[in-house]
Amino acid sequence: MYDGAVTEYQIDTENILARHRQLSGLKSLASSAQKMTDRSFELYGPTNTGDFAKWLGRSGNLTAKPQFGQLVQAHQQLITTHGVYGWLQVLLTGAVYQYQRDYNMGGRTADTTYLSRQHVDDVCRLGTHIVLNYGAPTVANRKLLAHFMSGNYARLVERILPAVAVEIGQELRPEALEEGANPIFRLPQQFLQMSVVHELDMRPMDAHEPVQDEGFAYHPNELVQHDVSTLEGAAQQMLYELTMITRALQEDAAPTPWNDPALVRARLEATMGVAWASQCLDPHPEVDSEDHRQMYIEDLVGRVEKIQERGIIATISAETFQTRQLVEEAAGEDPATVMLYERAMRQSVDNAAWVIFNWVPDLQTAGFLAQLLLDYQFDAFFKETEMM
Repeated sequence: MYDGAVTEYQIDTENILARHRQLSGLKSLASSAQKMTDRSFELYGPTNTGDFAKWLGRSGNLTAKPQFGQLVQAHQQLITTHGVYGWLQVLLTGAVYQYQRDYNMGGRTADTTYLSRQHVDDVCRLGTHIVLNYGAPTVANRKLLAHFMSGNYARLVERILPAVAVEIGQELRPEALEEGANPIFRLPQQFLQMSVVHELDMRPMDAHEPVQDEGFAYHPNELVQHDVSTLEGAAQQMLYELTMITRALQEDAAPTPWNDPALVRARLEATMGVAWASQCLDPHPEVDSEDHRQMYIEDLVGRVEKIQERGIIATISAETFQTRQLVEEAAGEDPATVMLYERAMRQSVDNAAWVIFNWVPDLQTAGFLAQLLLDYQFDAFFKETEMM
């Protein structure tokens, strides 16, 4: 059974609700820790809520179990009342309002601002997971997916999600949107004691990066120098763009149209990932330095060499494999260190999925590979890419 009358926005609502009921029904933490972890990941994906369930299992924290149950029930109630897309709209709107308040009061450097921005990213990641795993492969859902993947919260909150609500006949009242500010949705972040690590700024703080209406990174026709309908042609186009972006970042007089900062940012996001581009072009003031900038430019040069040698997919696969190895090697460290490595892996996976989604010519293949990455199905991802 799908949500809404418009087939373009099919979503498997009954499946999502059934998974919430299963999760709510797990009574004893001692006997169901692994089930809680697995079912939470299937439902919420690699988000703080999924991490909360995993943390409960690791720590055996029985006192926090009731609060996790309350959180699951709060999500379930929103879906029952507003539908799946309404649920996501309520959560994201509440997260964005809180972030904007913290930004206005404390500025970008405030820890509260940073943590609220993390929460916005987390809801965008939840939206990505839901559309990828429970949505029908329609043009409309792919557009939604691209906006969630890029973290373009401004366009999602102001235009995209309200338009979906109109199409499926589930417009939300302003009071309904206020439900997303309920502190219960920040419980996972609070319980996990998310530390502020500004090197892990995930996406632009203002979300005004230029994206096209279908959600992909801005890509004007005059930039296209190669046939991007094949992976080989896409690799040549990426090499050209990386070369021109490096030149634009290193020189004060880059040729037209590479003298446009908005264009450079959009293409840098498409070729290196949204979080990577944010750190390169607009790092948090606490880590901003000329050495930081030069390190990222060196990364660009290194990416050109890797793509020339391996191609796009093999380069991304190798980087993903290395990141996963680092996380596995850190598994025996203290929980705070493990969490930092896991957050770094999440950022790396976000970057890789966005690059794949923008560059793999066949959109179905791109979506499938992005889904494997974002759901941490690394072995399946490596197997699929080896055959490409």
